[in-house]
Amino acid sequence: MSEMGKERLIPKAFFVTSGVGMDTEQANAFDLALCDAGISECNLVEVSSILPAKATETERAKVTLIPGEITYCVMSRTDGKAGEIIGAGIGYGWIVKENDEGVEKDFGIICEHHGHYSTEYLKEKIREKLYKMAEVRISDKKMKIELAGEKSEVKSVEVEAGKFGSVIVALVFVM
Repeated sequence: MSEMGKERLIPKAFFVTSGVGMDTEQANAFDLALCDAGISECNLVEVSSILPAKATETERAKVTLIPGEITYCVMSRTDGKAGEIIGAGIGYGWIVKENDEGVEKDFGIICEHHGHYSTEYLKEKIREKLYKMAEVRISDKKMKIELAGEKSEVKSVEVEAGKFGSVIVALVFVM
């Protein structure tokens, strides 16, 4: 099929959500984390780390997801057992460039980090990774470009006694 005949999947919007689940079965803990995040009825397809320039951030409550819908997301996930600290997080920001009309979004970048870490550690690590990603992209350009509008969502908990836990943070694309 020619390039002109292809339909492109470019998200119009996105939201960030998070959830925690604990149960005596690990698989159920993950399902409960998805329920807590409000994305358990979707068929999630994990993608990498770029936001289209025209995508706008919205709230989970403003998006209708149809059960069984193929839903693209960037997900950070950690599972653990009783007594362990588990955490996940996502950071995102916009690569912006200056031109004659002012500053405009070029595109956005997304990074994630997860593991047996505290909220503070995850926030620091995500910020560090986000700036490394931006630096690589900015160093290739000849014009003035920078990272703007940096945000993150991080969730870290201790797994309850006698249970398994799962924590997720997801940036979900809306088509």
